[in-house]
Amino acid sequence: MQHAVHNRATVRVADRTDVSGRVTASSINDGSRAKRQGSLWRISDWEESPMTQLRRGVVGVIAAFVVVSLSFSAQAAEKKKVMGTNKYGPEISRTVVPLGPGDDPKHRLTALWIRRDTTTSPDPYWNETTQIVYGQSDEVAGTGTHRGYYVRLYKDGDTEYGTFEGTHKTTLKEDGSFLETTWEGTYKVIGGTGKFKNAKGAGTYRGKATAEGASEEWEGEIEY
Repeated sequence: MQHAVHNRATVRVADRTDVSGRVTASSINDGSRAKRQGSLWRISDWEESPMTQLRRGVVGVIAAFVVVSLSFSAQAAEKKKVMGTNKYGPEISRTVVPLGPGDDPKHRLTALWIRRDTTTSPDPYWNETTQIVYGQSDEVAGTGTHRGYYVRLYKDGDTEYGTFEGTHKTTLKEDGSFLETTWEGTYKVIGGTGKFKNAKGAGTYRGKATAEGASEEWEGEIEY
């Protein structure tokens, strides 16, 4: 067994040198590999591997995402509560659908009425603005439902669009003459121009009309 081990060691040495001490092909190959490895090491100092490039790209994307997120945060929509009073102006026009045969004589279907209102509000931006209302109503003896659209005109030229719907009730005096009409409902902000281009919001309104005039209180929340 010791002889066999000696022989294997001798073979390994012989792979590298001959009896004269000259360098063999095996040792030259080893040196060539070392040189090549050294060259690759030096090249890698200047050239990144695909994995390193991928990591660098991912880091760049994350950094860009953070910058964009911060930019959007800085431009986040403003959300605020608003309220006011709309004083009804005179109607611009009203179109009533004629009654059909056999219909209740107290039934009135208004296809379109247009009105221009003036708004007062504790918020300076909403104060003294104008609202154009386009509505429809279906009622019997002054009691029924209504719905429509509105456009609010701001002093700086921006506009706000919205919809509304609700119910109204008319009360008469004992002699059958008009006493008052009350109404309530909800509205939604659906857009606009300028700063209100992507506006959204909602609120409620409640109003009253008498022989002296008509007005309504409203409050809600808007985001723009």
